[in-house]
Amino acid sequence: MPIKITRHPCNQLASRILSMFKHLLRAFIVSLFFSVSFGQAAPLNIVVSVAPQRYLVKTIAADNAEVSILIAPGQTPATWDPSPQSMATLASADLLIPIGVPFEKVWLPRLQAMFPKLKVTQVLDGVALQSIESHDHGHSHPSHNHDEMMDPHVWLDPLRCITVGENIAAALIALDPQHQEDYTAGLERLRQQLLTTHQNISAQLSRFQGRSFMVFHPSWGYFASRYQMKQLAIETSGKEPSGAQLAETAEFARRNKVRVIFVQEQFSRKAATAIAKQIGATVAVLDPLAEEIPTALQQTADKISTALETPWAQPSH
Repeated sequence: MPIKITRHPCNQLASRILSMFKHLLRAFIVSLFFSVSFGQAAPLNIVVSVAPQRYLVKTIAADNAEVSILIAPGQTPATWDPSPQSMATLASADLLIPIGVPFEKVWLPRLQAMFPKLKVTQVLDGVALQSIESHDHGHSHPSHNHDEMMDPHVWLDPLRCITVGENIAAALIALDPQHQEDYTAGLERLRQQLLTTHQNISAQLSRFQGRSFMVFHPSWGYFASRYQMKQLAIETSGKEPSGAQLAETAEFARRNKVRVIFVQEQFSRKAATAIAKQIGATVAVLDPLAEEIPTALQQTADKISTALETPWAQPSH
């Protein structure tokens, strides 16, 4: 008489689990094969000079790129020197995107010599550049002239940013054509964000056309030009004013009823604070290196608008 063998319930459960695992493993191997075969490559490694560029690249590229910034928080583009970490980042980069900030004049040729395979793309083609504004409050300063320098802060004008974004998208498509549709869609996303920002700020600042605001470092020339305003800078070329220039600037600020002097974290507040104390003004911070360009520009417009609306009071002595 044949013996009937009954499988234990635990053995049946183990068998089902093993079968399920085999199916999952087979599915994983198939998906891995297709991802390799059809070019689902790792994200591009992109290196930029300053934080606002990362916003531009990430908005266009999304998950198709990892973006590293050379200028660390607290550093200034005028005094950057490479760290071991930044050199390692450049060694593995697919693309370096300069933007015209001061350190690039010295370091870009050196970096290209050190990393001859590193691709470098220029993104200022088609961007209307202007010279950085000099320390001039309506008087000539024969001993205070500077060589004309082009202003690199193009990201502080949302419309110029769109042109920069178009150049970035073209570079990404050339480097990674299989994601052309993604980059094209990302560029359109960037364009809409910046156009909305421009329209909002233009409406907000329209009543201040022709007005001036005072800054320590002349970072805001493109912003001022776009909205038909003028920045009055205390210093240029990274040099604080002399005692005589400081007194002249204070007198100019007093005559023009300056209520607020804007500074940035990367520069000393000493001169701005001294002038503010003399004329009864306050000191406020604007950050030209903030990463999120639309947010930073809107905050700038808000602060300038508030400063120009603040009633001016003759300081008591």
